Amino acid sequence: MRKIAVLFIVFISSFGFAQVTLSSSEVSFGDVFTNADKEIGVDVTNTSSRLLTIGIVKIYNEAFSYTIGSTAIEAGKSQKFRIKFSPKHNLAYNSELLFSLSDGSEYRIDLTGNGRYTDTYYDATFNKSHQALKDELKSIISANYVNFGYNGARDKMYGEIDNVNGKVTCVYTGRVATFNTRSGATSQSFNCEHTWPQSLFNQNEPERADMHHLFSTDETANGRRANYPFGVVSNASWSDGGSKLGGSVFEPRDEQKGASARAMLYFVLRYQDYSNFIDNQEATLVDWHKTFGPSAIEIARNESIFSYQKNRNPMVDHPEFIERINVFGGTDTKPVIKQAEVLQQSINYGNVTTSQERVVYLTNTGNQTLTGYTVNSSNSNVIIKSVENSVAEGEVAKITIGFSTLSNGTYNDSVIINLNAQSGQRLAVPVQFSLGLSGNEKKVAPPLCSVRYNSTSHSIQLVDVPQGLNEVQVYTASGKRVFNEISTSFTDIPTIGYNPGVYFVVVNSQSDVFTTKILIY
Repeated sequence: MRKIAVLFIVFISSFGFAQVTLSSSEVSFGDVFTNADKEIGVDVTNTSSRLLTIGIVKIYNEAFSYTIGSTAIEAGKSQKFRIKFSPKHNLAYNSELLFSLSDGSEYRIDLTGNGRYTDTYYDATFNKSHQALKDELKSIISANYVNFGYNGARDKMYGEIDNVNGKVTCVYTGRVATFNTRSGATSQSFNCEHTWPQSLFNQNEPERADMHHLFSTDETANGRRANYPFGVVSNASWSDGGSKLGGSVFEPRDEQKGASARAMLYFVLRYQDYSNFIDNQEATLVDWHKTFGPSAIEIARNESIFSYQKNRNPMVDHPEFIERINVFGGTDTKPVIKQAEVLQQSINYGNVTTSQERVVYLTNTGNQTLTGYTVNSSNSNVIIKSVENSVAEGEVAKITIGFSTLSNGTYNDSVIINLNAQSGQRLAVPVQFSLGLSGNEKKVAPPLCSVRYNSTSHSIQLVDVPQGLNEVQVYTASGKRVFNEISTSFTDIPTIGYNPGVYFVVVNSQSDVFTTKILIY
């Protein structure tokens, strides 16, 4: 039978002002390719004489992630945040890693890095979005363009680009025919589909011959598509191979939906929105683009067309461009987003002194610099000592607070952050803290939270549990948290299945933190 002996009880009434140091408060990853990632470690060292635990950890950009060995840090020891940068876009990234400790204190690590594409073709799009990105893409795919003319384009399509071992497949129906010339296409009832109907641009060149929106199709299917917009067909009047027509809308089969969408998006980027043709179908095309990503055939086709026309379809090369463009058919004005977040929705500092200061971080999660906001407390218990009143996108503003001189006891207040002039937001962070005895007063021993072993249930049990109990945590001597399945009553912690050794039980109440060291053998 496994037994537990309580070696001694450490009766710590409060951790006081938690102290940790960071090996670095700023981490720059430099340039990292979007098909790779980079990891940098930051050591968090406990410079206090007591066990500290890391509470909330938050990063405000999905390009950054972290792991940490344990959230418990013994006195004089360190834990390492392993921070990884995995960029998806060729953008300059700026974010923060914020974390809190068990006493409510907050710390920050500033994170920066540049995502870069391995292909230099799109270098000029770095850190551009919305209309600026659209304009740059138009410039890139228009430069050095080689126009083969309509006959030359079809020759390349039928003979090479869409020809696999002498066979050509209709993109709409899947019908396969054997030919490699324009005359052969005619004899096999094939012709050339203009994804953006040529009647809408009066058969102008180079639009008519741009192979990025031309596809080999069955003659009947091409005629059925005509110049109808793309969309979802509910009641089909014609269908073949998965493609269908109905209600003046044409829906390609699934194998072609993404390619047709990317051809349309390419066309409007390269040329213009003739007859506002894309407007009513743009949402559907964007959805198809996201749902049906570039296939190996489409990627190979893009490469083949580039070898002749000397330009590429950016939506095939980098489908993620869609996340940086809101409107293809008109001017894409960058939206103004002014918003901010706080790390903790409520803070319990435990026991403090009036000489201590704490920091609350305000993170700018919008895309504009925030200025002119105000910070105050709902009453005089918490003192707003200083505020950094301007915070750039992706950065944090430091709000320093102190505590009023009051009689011993527990107090409640709120830090109120008014962003009304910026975004209409009003953030209220409830704050609780306790003031202990002054040095000249008689000290009263704090209430003890004792621990005992129940040999029947094989569990750790808490006795004399303090009021306002928030959480119970159990750690190994190495700082690894265990016993996560603790009952809601916080009084029965099963020990079956865990190795003998030294463990720490940490009991967090509203105003105190108790630590007990026990031995399981």
